[in-house]
Amino acid sequence: MLKAIQQVFFIFILILFLAALPTIVGINPAEKSLHWNWSSLPTAYGDFIEEISSGSLGTYQVGSQQRQIAEDIGGHFTTSLLIILSGVNLGVFISLVLGIFLSRFKLIRLFNTLLNGLAAIPDFIIIILSLILAVKVYKITGIRIISLRSDGGALNLWFPIVLVAIAPTLYLYKLIAVKYYQISGEDYVRTAVAKGMRINYINFQHVYKNIEPFILAELTKVISLAIGNLFIIEYLLNVSGITKFIFLSKELQPIAIGLFAMLIISFVVYLSVRIGLYLFKRGFIYE
Repeated sequence: MLKAIQQVFFIFILILFLAALPTIVGINPAEKSLHWNWSSLPTAYGDFIEEISSGSLGTYQVGSQQRQIAEDIGGHFTTSLLIILSGVNLGVFISLVLGIFLSRFKLIRLFNTLLNGLAAIPDFIIIILSLILAVKVYKITGIRIISLRSDGGALNLWFPIVLVAIAPTLYLYKLIAVKYYQISGEDYVRTAVAKGMRINYINFQHVYKNIEPFILAELTKVISLAIGNLFIIEYLLNVSGITKFIFLSKELQPIAIGLFAMLIISFVVYLSVRIGLYLFKRGFIYE
């Protein structure tokens, strides 16, 4: 219990420090160097705590307009949550299906080579190339795949979901493919094959059960990859998500609220994957 309280306190302080960086860091024109204004930290932290204590989330700047964070955060939070939730779960599902249950097919092996090649390319480059491809498709066919308007509706959701899913899929699929190859050579798998058990039965009852702990161990890293790409995707595609509070302001209040909201999103996504894997195991795996 004490350790959990310490972790929560550390995360709280870390987020507030990150949110305060634009406030305390400046440029000294005379010396052409960074200037750290540490004296403003107590005031900034005090204003943040006072604002929260009063029941208000504060305000943020949109152009020349000052808006209440509480009025806008609901829609922005829902948009980012939907993108991350769908993207990560889609990545986990595709990785499991291709990495375990369809891995024996030759076409999937060829697809594995393609994914290994994509895994060597930085995520940012893949996102940029995907945007260029979407523009090329629109020029050639007239079919609009993406929308750079904040009110683009479904066009501003499905394509970001696909882009967010790329990094979790590449990372997990590579992990699962390696573990599948290792586990397939274990004695208990060889024994099951020698007894004439069906491949699907072996994959469900033996292979998946031994790969699942590795997936759960890497889940936090998978979500962090998706969150990192979300910042890039929402900025480039002009998605009205939670990162708007972080990008549109240099004040502590909206940045801190945005980071805390991102932390909640990460926790919800983590729980959703854990629950999904649990239900899958309860429904298909015989204990």
